[in-house]
Amino acid sequence: MNADETVAVPEGERADIARMADEIVLMLGHVRGGFGHLDPGVAEEATRIGRQVHKQERGLLGRLASRSAAARSAGASNDEDVVFVPMHLERIAENVERLGESTARVAREGTLFTDRAVREISGLLALAIEIMEGVRDAIRTGNLVLVRYVIEAGRTCEARANEYAYFHEKRLIEGVCQPGASSVYLMMLDDIRGIEWHARQIAEKIQRLTPGEVVKAPGRHGHPIDL
Repeated sequence: MNADETVAVPEGERADIARMADEIVLMLGHVRGGFGHLDPGVAEEATRIGRQVHKQERGLLGRLASRSAAARSAGASNDEDVVFVPMHLERIAENVERLGESTARVAREGTLFTDRAVREISGLLALAIEIMEGVRDAIRTGNLVLVRYVIEAGRTCEARANEYAYFHEKRLIEGVCQPGASSVYLMMLDDIRGIEWHARQIAEKIQRLTPGEVVKAPGRHGHPIDL
């Protein structure tokens, strides 16, 4: 890997933001396991970890906003994209919490998914975990290859979810799927799409940031920049 493939990010906010992403990976792991084993306790565990993410988001947002305001007062040019990274992570946590609630509902009510629907949701959850691992590791390392991976994998996830929704609608019309199972399945697809969309927003914001400003995250083309 050459110098153009990495960027320098300070330890403070980088560590805290990466911790948020890591906790979301844990949440997704619980949801995936709960979905595979029909565990109704998955929602409670996802919510427990989600509360930590929400608390961290509030603290980070306050610090980053204060820094941004100070930079503007000092007359420094400033790109505020990084301020929104913790906000996107919190939105992702909310999507994962809803996935946990849907999984718990499937387990409690004995909702019957077709084998194909189970494979589709399981595969998308696995991909969502990989995307969030990419977000986490890109924040930790400043590796722009990982940033690009998040964007590309996010697009793949969106395309698959859209394709699955289309074929699911056909199965519903043909009477293969039960209406009750259909509503839960489509809600889970929506939340998985929410995860990948916010993950791509984070990656794209990182790419838009430019060197030489006060409030920063990894920038385009690997220039070392500071938060």
